[in-house]
Amino acid sequence: MAFISTFEILLKPQLPKSITTTRPELSPLARTVLQGYFLTIANVTNELVSLALVVTTRTPGLEPDKILTRLDTTGINGPVSSDFDSIDPKGEIKKSRFTFPLNANDTGLFILQPDATNEKLVKEANFELRGYVEISISLVSTPKTTQLLITPEHRGTFFGTEKAELGEIAYALPLANGKSLFELRKDS
Repeated sequence: MAFISTFEILLKPQLPKSITTTRPELSPLARTVLQGYFLTIANVTNELVSLALVVTTRTPGLEPDKILTRLDTTGINGPVSSDFDSIDPKGEIKKSRFTFPLNANDTGLFILQPDATNEKLVKEANFELRGYVEISISLVSTPKTTQLLITPEHRGTFFGTEKAELGEIAYALPLANGKSLFELRKDS
């Protein structure tokens, strides 16, 4: 396993409701932000490789009904295989594993974000989750080594008030190893 980066996914107002309640003139600034984690992964080898991403959080962890995960390699956001499990006996640390193949010399975009189709989640607009992401070659993969170019970023969309227009943000995240080329070796 190699550490990639930290992440923060959000579906919350920019300003806490306690502020806009006491200072109503700030309400137009209180748009809701939907922020996701976007991970671009390029397989720079001549072999298909199966990858495993592990997302680690503390309580409450990734809850399948509150998040969307997708992989885009062809312009169509397809689902990824997932396994939501806890490894901490106290149930505080949660690890979720996502597996997917990546063709030789192909690039994929892994997306992890709050589920904006969940009406209750959008109405409450009080979701935030932070953690970190690791990557490895999946156990079902044929190659024992691979090279990947990896770029993590946060992307967000602001919405929700009539006076404030939609807005977007996107910013790259620092990589744990300080370089975007990852050389992975399959754990035996």
